[in-house]
Amino acid sequence: MEGPSNAPPDPKNNSATLNIDKASLAFIINHVFLPPKLPNNFDCTPEHEAALIRVFKDCAETFVCRLKPQTNSHRAWGVITRMLASMASLHDRGVVEEDRLNKSMVNMNTGGKHILLWG
Repeated sequence: MEGPSNAPPDPKNNSATLNIDKASLAFIINHVFLPPKLPNNFDCTPEHEAALIRVFKDCAETFVCRLKPQTNSHRAWGVITRMLASMASLHDRGVVEEDRLNKSMVNMNTGGKHILLWG
């Protein structure tokens, strides 16, 4: 499994290249794009969850680069991308370790801001 990329997205690049295995891609398609079905089998693995988080993080980072800076939308999506990056970091080892989760939660309080998401 490929590790998450730390390189920022290129806002001029309209096509994203995903380094993701076929099983994780099938998991993402089944759980994001297809309508929910009754569970026939449990297909969730830590690797699939990490891949799903990475895809959302990468897409959010690409999207925020296309927003006009210094707007409420840009600030709100900045918060979302930081949250997804934190989640990706927590899941990068396949399990969420208690000490890393505690550190992440402590860091939420420092430098965190409330943003008006409407109006």
